[in-house]
Amino acid sequence: MKIPVSGNRRSNSRIGIHALSMQALLRLNVVVCLILLMPLAWGASDSATRNDVDASGKERVASIKSRLAQVQSRLSTLPADGSGAPTEADGDEWSEYKRLLNLIANTYESHLDALKKLNAMRVARQDFHEQSSAWFSFSEPGPYSVDFVDDLWNQLRAKEREIEAVRIEQAMYANLLETRRLALRGSEQALRKAEEQLEAAEPAAADRLRWYRDLSALRNQLDQARVASLDTEREFRDEMLSLRSGQNELMLRQVKVASLASPLSEQNLDAKLAVLTQLQLELDKETQQAIDIDRMLQKQWRQTSDRLREAEAFTSALLPDVAEQQKRNIEQLQSELRTQVIEAEASSTTLKVMRLLGRIVVARRHLWETRYRFENEGDLKTFEDALHDIDQGYGQLNLWRQYFLASLNKTRSLLDNQEKKLADWKPEYGNRELAERERLAYSRQEVMLRRIAVEADELDAMLRSLKQSVELRYEGVTLGERLNELYINVGGAVGKLWDFELFTVDDKIVAEGREIVSQRSVTVGKIVHMLLILGIGLWLISRIADRGGQLMAKYLPGRESAILLSLRLFTLFAVIGIVVYALVRVHIPLTVFTFFGGALAIGIGFGAQNIINNFISGLILLVERPIKVGDIVNVEGVKGKITHIGGRCCQVHRFDGIDMLIPNSSFLEKSVTNWTLSDQSIRCTITVGIAYGSPVREALLLAEQAAREHGLVLDSPAPEVYLEEFGDNALNLALDFWVGNLKQINRRRVMSDIRHRIVKLFGERGIEIAFPQRDVHVDSNKPIKVEFVSAETETPSNLTRAVDRAE
Repeated sequence: MKIPVSGNRRSNSRIGIHALSMQALLRLNVVVCLILLMPLAWGASDSATRNDVDASGKERVASIKSRLAQVQSRLSTLPADGSGAPTEADGDEWSEYKRLLNLIANTYESHLDALKKLNAMRVARQDFHEQSSAWFSFSEPGPYSVDFVDDLWNQLRAKEREIEAVRIEQAMYANLLETRRLALRGSEQALRKAEEQLEAAEPAAADRLRWYRDLSALRNQLDQARVASLDTEREFRDEMLSLRSGQNELMLRQVKVASLASPLSEQNLDAKLAVLTQLQLELDKETQQAIDIDRMLQKQWRQTSDRLREAEAFTSALLPDVAEQQKRNIEQLQSELRTQVIEAEASSTTLKVMRLLGRIVVARRHLWETRYRFENEGDLKTFEDALHDIDQGYGQLNLWRQYFLASLNKTRSLLDNQEKKLADWKPEYGNRELAERERLAYSRQEVMLRRIAVEADELDAMLRSLKQSVELRYEGVTLGERLNELYINVGGAVGKLWDFELFTVDDKIVAEGREIVSQRSVTVGKIVHMLLILGIGLWLISRIADRGGQLMAKYLPGRESAILLSLRLFTLFAVIGIVVYALVRVHIPLTVFTFFGGALAIGIGFGAQNIINNFISGLILLVERPIKVGDIVNVEGVKGKITHIGGRCCQVHRFDGIDMLIPNSSFLEKSVTNWTLSDQSIRCTITVGIAYGSPVREALLLAEQAAREHGLVLDSPAPEVYLEEFGDNALNLALDFWVGNLKQINRRRVMSDIRHRIVKLFGERGIEIAFPQRDVHVDSNKPIKVEFVSAETETPSNLTRAVDRAE
């Protein structure tokens, strides 16, 4: 079996031939596959399922037929002349009773029809499932003709539209079913209420309430029948949706096989492009005709507009009779002008549509070329580029389609109104000939809009098919190709990011007395390059400063502050120099600072003021030298040795081993005690108490001896001892002595050694170091009983009793 090939896509005979060929091909495939490949177990299983479905459907049909017979029997007993109403029912209720019976009968009949359709749909779905399971490939191997593959894609698009329509129907019936369920709940409540009223009714009112109960039961029966019928309709749509989805899956498998086996050849591409070229020539001719007509109509419109202005200008200067005639002429000109405006708008729409049709032809040419590339080259980059082009074109097409549909709806509305007006024409409407011209203009406009809408739908189907075809081929790409493409994409993205322009800066130069301004772009690559230069330069500056500091400390001992100040100034100027070099090296003009001047001023004024304050304070500390590295200071209770003076803060090592970072500004703004500002010596004081009656002079000499014997105590100023005061429990002596080189000596250790020596000397001479004593005098009127209790019996309760007895 040969698949026919045709180069004219618009040929109706070609479409018919391919449709017949495809149907015959599918029937042949189905027959062959069913005979050769379908297992017997499938047939047995499907037969059992079908029997179950038939049995269930027969039961439902029998039940509904039985209810329908009962309703028809009740209808047959009703008099034909409308009489026979019960005495307890009024005329409206009796009419409603008969109407409800007829509605119930009609609903049961509709339900039976829905069940027949449901059973037939289930059988069709099962038959199609068997056929779909048996299909694996076409009877003839590929490649297949381009028109055959395109026809498969068109059928797939049509099937998708069918599925969308079924889903809309499914949603509509689901909404109706929910509404009827709510009505059923209301009728059930009304029926229960009627039954309760009948049970509690008096004998005189029983007949009336019984009639009302029967009427409520009939209403409830109608609601039940409607809910059951709608539920069957919903099941029918579910089965239809399942069948259409299965057909769509089968067609997708078929089009996948045909598409992958039939890449677009160069000959087919040339044939398609030739057809499009011929179509473009025809559109160019039509466009030129539309341009000529539009120019003619525009000229007529301008001439009529000029005549109308002239007539309106001379109306006031004419006699009354002539003015009345002129007024009628003006009205005719206004009607003529309105008609010409409508014709001009229709002509403008035609011209716009013709130009858009030309763009659609160009888009189709591009899509055919894109299809040839991805079907023959097959690399991942081509697939991604094709998907990008298709998505971009699809987004633009959707916007145009919305515009076309809105314009088409407006034109149809105007055309319908005009046709109704002509069909019921009245003399007061004006000139019928002008109205007929307006109708023809609306009709031409509608034809053109419908034409562009059809072309847009075809282009939309082509885009969808191409996208799905690309996705089918994209699934076959290997992991290595994906990784390679990922590497290329990442490299391309990095390159685009590297050349991304952040902003531009004006570069001004003066040549021959003229100021020439050029634009310099600042890209991400230049910023990264500049940061790299800054990073390396700052690292070198840091290394040079460290090495220079070590050498200067070696050859200039004792001048730490001067060394630190010189290093700080060197670092500042070196950083400025490296920033300028980096800007010049990457071709960023220094005028970039004017671009950021305002932002830097605001940043310094608000966010960076503390940093700048501390930096300047650090420079002042290095210049004035109120503190130096190694000084022992006390800053608001923080006492320790300064180990480093930085650009933002000073590092203070407390005597308990904790390092603290204190901002530089604190040393200028707060009270600071520098123990080693002028010299390295410090006075220490030791206080000791001796008992009353001890030799005070000897104790003073011994304390002074203990201080002089220590090797770290300075001889000048000499140690001094004082009788400080007469305390409550002792005579308090104060020993003052001076310790030098405070940066190296631990004065607390010195004071501890002297205290040990004082204790030893006082012990040798028998001088007692006093300690607090208290004498307790007990004043009681009667003797106090004292009881000795052993450790075994000394419990909290015994102690409590003893205290009670003492009191």
